[in-house]
Amino acid sequence: MKKKQISLAMAILALTTATVFTSCKDDDKKLPPIGGFNNSDEVASANLLAKWTFDGNQNEVISNTAPSNTYGTVNLTTGVSGQALNLTDGALVYPAITKINAANALASYTISMWVNVKNNKTAFTSFFGIFPTASTEPFGNLSGGAETGWFAASNDPDTLVLKANYKSLNPDGSFNGQDNRPDPRGNPPVGVFKGAGVWSHFVMRFTPSTHKLEVFGNNTSIGAYSTRNDATVELNMQVPAQVIIGSLASSDIGFTSAGPLPPWTKKGTFAIDNIRVYNKPLTEAEISSLYQLELAGR
Repeated sequence: MKKKQISLAMAILALTTATVFTSCKDDDKKLPPIGGFNNSDEVASANLLAKWTFDGNQNEVISNTAPSNTYGTVNLTTGVSGQALNLTDGALVYPAITKINAANALASYTISMWVNVKNNKTAFTSFFGIFPTASTEPFGNLSGGAETGWFAASNDPDTLVLKANYKSLNPDGSFNGQDNRPDPRGNPPVGVFKGAGVWSHFVMRFTPSTHKLEVFGNNTSIGAYSTRNDATVELNMQVPAQVIIGSLASSDIGFTSAGPLPPWTKKGTFAIDNIRVYNKPLTEAEISSLYQLELAGR
């Protein structure tokens, strides 16, 4: 009798769960499409190699890869949609994820994420990156962060200097390293973005055919140095490589050849949500749709 009762309860639970998931998908379809998409997962779905939603855990969703190590204070908080990862002087390191662990896996790419970070007037903050396991310096194959040391923290949304980094291995063993960021202190200022202290959408887009490494904040291109030199070609990553959230590569988090974190950066204090890694440059229309859909919780 007990077995039958348990089986019946499990069947009801399974049916209820399936109904909830189906209802969510149906609800998306009942809403007006944005840019032709019902939800964010439909945007460039064939090119989406990895994503983190942080709904209930810290796993990369497509491969279901959990972090191999966590450092500092790591927990979940309310995000843009569902839950988000919250770090205090913290970082997560993942084992190699197959789809983003080949030298040419991200020859061109788009990385999208939502971040909520305050300036600190002391240190650079790294949000997300893919770093060679044998890295000998802090920066890796690609990463995105913010020059949070430029300005002091504020109780109101203030200037956020988002930054993209790229480092490609050349055939002769040398490297081509590039970066891009706004220049709010320029004359005239370029890309002044009031995104610190609130949830902000950060996109890095790399298009080797045009030699462009671009930075978008809330659906607007804000980089001051988007056009790089002609040697900036398809990204050739050093592998094996691992994802780090919340830090650059360092011996502090298991990258023994990289040495300790330099004094101009530290482990992360911020919240992050909906990280997406694509193996193509998204179009402006796709970036806009992704921004609007995720902002609407879809």
